[in-house]
Amino acid sequence: AISTLYDRPQSHFKKLDLEEIHEFLTRFNLEEIISKQSIGANFLPPSSKMSTLLTTKPSPDSPAKYRNNRPILIVSSTSWTADEDFSILLKAAERYDQSTDNLPKLVFIITGKGPLKDKYEREISKMSLKNVRIVTTWLPAEDYPLILGCADLGISLHKSSSGMDLPMKVVDMFGCGLPVCAIKFDCIGELVQHNRNGLIFNNEEELARQLIELFTDYPANTSKIESM
Repeated sequence: AISTLYDRPQSHFKKLDLEEIHEFLTRFNLEEIISKQSIGANFLPPSSKMSTLLTTKPSPDSPAKYRNNRPILIVSSTSWTADEDFSILLKAAERYDQSTDNLPKLVFIITGKGPLKDKYEREISKMSLKNVRIVTTWLPAEDYPLILGCADLGISLHKSSSGMDLPMKVVDMFGCGLPVCAIKFDCIGELVQHNRNGLIFNNEEELARQLIELFTDYPANTSKIESM
């Protein structure tokens, strides 16, 4: 008999609780990265010493809680090669930004190094977005599981040239409790099950529509994303 063995995430890939999210984001200053890489500082909610991009503490001894005006944090990782077409994400972000629905702000964090990084960073720097920010960064191996553990959603643009290999990044995202929007290719359904643990898209129009459906009236309505 022939059995298929699937990758599993390492044990340090896990969803963080609010105290852990607050502690990590206090050290890993996302606001500074966003401010350096994007135009329009007024995108960020007013901050204080006891708050991060996502969380706040009324006092040092108080439990951490999400900020009422926090953006949605979306993470994607890449080796910046032609195998992953990040123009799809950029165009989907523009479509989301142009929507008139009742939508929260989005922050996309794209991690990784590779030959096409400079090209896409130039494209991102020319984008004029009101409610979306896209930033690139390189994370040490020990911090990568932590940013995934803070996030609300993962995005995979990996397309297998052979049609046979499944993206390990999605396995890691699932290990951190993240639903994933993944681009369609032959065997991705073995990993991402549409409307069960994530969503599958074919192009930027579908990805933009998924983002709008997931986050319309958020956080009052979280039924769609919590169902995955």
